[in-house]
Amino acid sequence: MIQLKPGIPPASLNGPPKPAERRKSRSGKKENSSLRFERVFSDASVAPRDQIEWERRTAEITDDSGKVIFKQEDIEVPKSWSALATKIAVSKYFYGDIANGTDPHRGGRETSVRQLIHRVTRTIADWGLADGYFADAEAAEIFYDELTWLCVNQHGAFNSPVWFNVGLYHQYGVGKGAGAGNYFYNRETGKAERAASQYEYPQGSACFIQSVGDTMED
Repeated sequence: MIQLKPGIPPASLNGPPKPAERRKSRSGKKENSSLRFERVFSDASVAPRDQIEWERRTAEITDDSGKVIFKQEDIEVPKSWSALATKIAVSKYFYGDIANGTDPHRGGRETSVRQLIHRVTRTIADWGLADGYFADAEAAEIFYDELTWLCVNQHGAFNSPVWFNVGLYHQYGVGKGAGAGNYFYNRETGKAERAASQYEYPQGSACFIQSVGDTMED
């Protein structure tokens, strides 16, 4: 169950949170499988990232001897985030090379948790709209705002491969013209095919369930 943090009320809590509803025709029959959402935590008049306080920090990690093994200065994080959360997000999940500057479109390093979360949630919402999961663009935007709110306020987080890979191609153009990427299922051909560009169909999972035979060998 999602717990609300003090001082950060949801946009509306008239009764329990309502799940996404599938669109129905006037006859009451399902018209299609698209989803509509109502706001629970986000506010239509204020972007989720603007509902909280942010601050500038330095993320630094040292080894047992005190030697600095990672350091990025002047990064932006939610004020409510702990030092540990800051170090993990910045050192592990920020995209780009510090030596290349601060423009991720040119290989530079992300400098804000705003960029990190937007890169992922914007891409997922856009995919959902393009693939027909949402009833319309408004539903997709509500989904984007709700998902962003949950991530910014640490009520939800993705597995590492999502932070590593999702949105690099779609938000920054990473991988374009860099050779073939991962395999993906092409619904038009009904076959698994290799993506033309890297990160176009990014890996979003770290663990894969495979069949295991009933033997001591497996």
